[in-house]
Amino acid sequence: MAKTLDLTNGPIARKLLMFALPLLGASLIQQLYTTVDILFVSNFLGAEASAAVGASVFLTSAIINLFTGVSIGAGVVIAQAFGRKNQIQLGKSIHTSMALGLIGGVLLTVVGLLTASAFLRAIDTPASIFQDAFDYVEVFFLGLTFMLVFNMAAGVMRALGNSQTPMLIQLVCGVIHIVTNYLFILYMDNGVLAVAWSSVLSQVLSAVISVQYLLNSGVMRVRKLAVDGPLTKEIIRIGLPAGLQGVVISLSNVFVQYFINGFGVTAIAAFTAYYRIELLFYMPLCALGQAMMTFTGQNVGARLYGRVKSGLRTTLIFGVAYSFVLAAILLYFGRETFGVFYSDPAVIDMGVTIIWIAFPFYFFYVFLETFADTLRGGGESLVPMYIVLFNQCLLRTAILFGFMQLSHDIRLLVSVYPISWGTSGAMLYWYYRKGTWMNQSSVS
Repeated sequence: MAKTLDLTNGPIARKLLMFALPLLGASLIQQLYTTVDILFVSNFLGAEASAAVGASVFLTSAIINLFTGVSIGAGVVIAQAFGRKNQIQLGKSIHTSMALGLIGGVLLTVVGLLTASAFLRAIDTPASIFQDAFDYVEVFFLGLTFMLVFNMAAGVMRALGNSQTPMLIQLVCGVIHIVTNYLFILYMDNGVLAVAWSSVLSQVLSAVISVQYLLNSGVMRVRKLAVDGPLTKEIIRIGLPAGLQGVVISLSNVFVQYFINGFGVTAIAAFTAYYRIELLFYMPLCALGQAMMTFTGQNVGARLYGRVKSGLRTTLIFGVAYSFVLAAILLYFGRETFGVFYSDPAVIDMGVTIIWIAFPFYFFYVFLETFADTLRGGGESLVPMYIVLFNQCLLRTAILFGFMQLSHDIRLLVSVYPISWGTSGAMLYWYYRKGTWMNQSSVS
């Protein structure tokens, strides 16, 4: 059996941190080479190439979000089977998940290749960049199966308590991606295709390494790959709402950006830097939430509900303490922090205004993330999706419209973030306290 971490016994705080830190490392690695991608494209290829790559961002991110949700569902089902020590269901869950990754990748590749041109025309992609954008999307879809297989394999490892191996695979393939990105841009005629093929190469390597790891460790057998009907339904029941949530929230952010644009270039620049600085909060809190989801899955599978509650308290304490300490540091060094991105005093002033409204209340986001992931780990994904979408999309947009009618003030715009974090956290806490989510654990 592969290296696993049994989260159903032992010291809760230490095990949660041991599991969460590699998740954070994986997020930082992903962020690093995404940033390097942007730098390569913008500096080596120019504005038109950047636009060609950017033209497909919503399509590619929507697909990734959807299948990330499915891998979350698979991870919960596997973690619960691991927690209840049901080796037969554990094996079926792992092989069903990997089969779904392979089948889903092939189907989405075919659909994507057939519809890519129509999608780019539907979003009115400029003629000057259309061919480059189409080339990029085509190659993206050719590598999609490998991306989905890796995501599913990584989800399997994490559900078994192994968050370190996926991080190391991402690190190795990320370095290879950065090196090949540079070499392909240097020696290939079509710069956009160079970036795309570099991504595909790293995806192929990550899929091959992760699958080989599962095979070598005895977790997976090729001849056992099959789709189990009840388990597939359970994976989709838990995972699809999480995926749809990511897609809809991404779309709703377009409305917020519309109002930001109304404040002019200074506001756009300030928010661009703010979103980068916010990652210092967001990524560690997401890592804690993901750790809590697996922790919950294993302990719900073992029917250790008291341990789930203890883990939840520990995660909340870690998250709230971290958000307060980081907020204090960033508020104290606010001008210096924004000065890393811009030298314009007006942008820095607006950036400081933004963080003084948002960061003191970022601890609200701890409750949102932790309760949502706890509920998903327990097998309840639909209600958290409804709550988050209602607050982050409908309520946030409605409040924003009302505030902008009241006064065209950037401070009112920023305040919709902590308000919607707080209302989301409160509603998720209320549903958690009801306890009905405990009846949603996966099939036995």
